Amino acid sequence: MSKIETQVMASVGVIYAARALMSATAIKLYALVASFAGIVFFASVPHVAANFFSVAHSGPTSVVFFVVYAVLSTTVVVQFALAVGAAAAVSLFVSGVHSFLSGKAVTA
Repeated sequence: MSKIETQVMASVGVIYAARALMSATAIKLYALVASFAGIVFFASVPHVAANFFSVAHSGPTSVVFFVVYAVLSTTVVVQFALAVGAAAAVSLFVSGVHSFLSGKAVTA
């Protein structure tokens, strides 16, 4: 390969990597990771987990009430992180199901 070909291929590689890192799926994953980090940083996850498992013995209704109360009684930052994480997770799930179904439709 000549020097020009090497430079062109390097440029193509950089552009491809940049496009992959800025794709919709990548941004959704970044949001999910940032949400998880925010929840871990701003909430006492061990205490929430311990309380959750103590409530879980009382049945599904108690778990639902616990989750609703925990979300409503936490700080706005944690609520925002939960909302962003939930939106990113749902969006990734829907995209995955759509890709799976469209892949099935193409091969069938």
